[in-house]
Amino acid sequence: MRYSAGMKLLLAFLLAAGLFAQAPNPDVTGRWMGVADTTDEGGTKRQEKQTIEIRLEEGKLTGNRIGKDGKAGLKLDVQQAGAKVNAYVYLDFEGGEPLRYKLELKDGKLVGTFSAQHHNPAKWVYDRVGAITMEREK
Repeated sequence: MRYSAGMKLLLAFLLAAGLFAQAPNPDVTGRWMGVADTTDEGGTKRQEKQTIEIRLEEGKLTGNRIGKDGKAGLKLDVQQAGAKVNAYVYLDFEGGEPLRYKLELKDGKLVGTFSAQHHNPAKWVYDRVGAITMEREK
């Protein structure tokens, strides 16, 4: 069977697209530590140490925020699309405070932002967001 140049190009494209679609996500499991440089709505700058642990359980990513004592704390909702990772946890504290990590795996580090936003902004001026770079604990 002979194929035209256009048909060969289409077949090559479909094959490449199929291989790309099946490419696995990079491994982001492990314990990650970093410092978020945040600024709140009142202009206060902080450096906040953040530690998270990401695990694969039953084929799905999950994880925990790690407390200052080194123990697993609140459970994280973790989603991954290629090198991009979003981790989210809701603190039920004084009206609620969602914490979000929007990260991307670059050169072996998770780089992005950390944010903490209260659900009752009339009570708080401590909503904050800032850059974070996290390294895998060895």
